[in-house]
Amino acid sequence: MKKFITKNLYLLILITTILFTIVYIGLYYIEGHSFSILKEAFNASGAKHLNSEVYIWSRAGSWFGDFNNLEEMVDDFEKDFEVVKNDLYSKNYVNNDSVEKLEITGLTRDGNRINVNSQIRGANSDSKEAYVSVSISTDFEDCELEEITESIKESFKRYNLEPVVSTCITGYFDEKLDYKALNAVSENVFKNSNASKVNGIADRNLISVSAYSPAISESINVDGKKVNLNFAIRYNSYEDKTYIWIASPVITTEY
Repeated sequence: MKKFITKNLYLLILITTILFTIVYIGLYYIEGHSFSILKEAFNASGAKHLNSEVYIWSRAGSWFGDFNNLEEMVDDFEKDFEVVKNDLYSKNYVNNDSVEKLEITGLTRDGNRINVNSQIRGANSDSKEAYVSVSISTDFEDCELEEITESIKESFKRYNLEPVVSTCITGYFDEKLDYKALNAVSENVFKNSNASKVNGIADRNLISVSAYSPAISESINVDGKKVNLNFAIRYNSYEDKTYIWIASPVITTEY
C-alpha cells in the first residue's frame, strides 16, 4: 500500500511539473518581448544585420510646466543612459515661435548611438503640450536591446510618463532576390514570429506587410484591426542590395 501511494505521489508531481512547464512556456511566449520576437524572425530571414534601433516617446502633457522642467528631465536622462561627452556629443537648444526644443546626440558608454529629444510647442501654438523621446541604435548584432528598453521605460515612468515603444531591425542581402527567394524570406519571417498578415502592398522593388502576432503582447489599431509587426523588403539598384526591415509595431524610419 505504501509503495502504491509513493508511486502515485511521484506520478502526481511529474504531471504537475509538466503542466506547470507548459503553462509557463505558453505565458512567456504570449508575453514575449517584441525585440526578442523580431530578432528570431530576422535571424530566420537569413539577412545580414545592419542596424537595430529602439525608439521610445511620450507626451509630457500640459501639466509638465515650463521648459525648465523638460531640460531638467533631459539632464537626468543623460546621466541615466551614461552619455559620453566626447567629440560626437552635441547638445542643441532651439527656441522660436513654433517650438522650444532641446536635443542631445552622442554615444552611450557601451558604444550605442543615442538621441534624446524634448520639445514644447512655441508661443504661436494653440497647445503647450510637451513631448520627449529617446532613441538608441546599434550596429552590434548581439546587443541586448531588451535590457536597454526596460531601462529607458523606467526612466520615463519616474517622471510619470507613459512610454510608447517601437523597435526595428534592419538588414540586407547581397544582390536582388528573385520571387522564390522573396517568398521564402517572407514565409520564414512570419513563421518564426507566429504572425498573420493584416494588409500589405507590393510593386516591382518593394514589399511592405503589416501583420499581427499573438507572441507580441502590445499592438496598435489600424482600420479596426490589430497590428504589431511590420515587415518590408526593398531592392536598391544603385547598391545592388536588397534591404529588409522588421519592426514592431510599425516601421518608423524611411525605407
